[in-house]
Amino acid sequence: MSSPSAAKPAAWSIELIRDIEWKRFEDVCQQVYESKGIRSETTALGPDGGIDIRLFQDDSGKATSIVQCKAWGERFVGVKPVRELLGVMTHEKIVKAFFMTSGKYSDEAKDFAKANRITLIDGEMFLMMINRLPEPARDALLAFATAGDYRTPSCPSCGVKMRAVKGRGGKADFWGCQRYPACKQSLGMRGAG
Repeated sequence: MSSPSAAKPAAWSIELIRDIEWKRFEDVCQQVYESKGIRSETTALGPDGGIDIRLFQDDSGKATSIVQCKAWGERFVGVKPVRELLGVMTHEKIVKAFFMTSGKYSDEAKDFAKANRITLIDGEMFLMMINRLPEPARDALLAFATAGDYRTPSCPSCGVKMRAVKGRGGKADFWGCQRYPACKQSLGMRGAG
């Protein structure tokens, strides 16, 4: 965890993309689509059924594509979550999907995605997408991404910032909801950070 007094980044970098907490990462992804003129909306907090963002590229009112986002730091996304996205596509009767991560993809995930109309966007590619935006849009996105505490994860259930909890009995440290015991949501930590 970084100190709150750390200077805000002045420009986009892969390190910044990997530092952004999961909910802010989803919102940044959604705003990149909006900046490109694609109408989009994020799903509500709580179980999302494998859809983080819906894209609307025509006037039908029905999503034309779906997006799954994983803010996993530098970690690799394997084939399992990509396979699950195909299941969501089938269920939703959507023929095109995007999977966005701050990390990278395994070769198996890449092969599976290529065969199933799923576009994989890793952290480096996402950084290129952001850097291709017009400067005012890129700067506004940076201000949004780094506003307030952008590294501490939001609770997936209630949306409040979580707190670091020391693991006991040899268990790893984790993020716990500040509203505990009313909200018992927890998230694993990405490691020392």
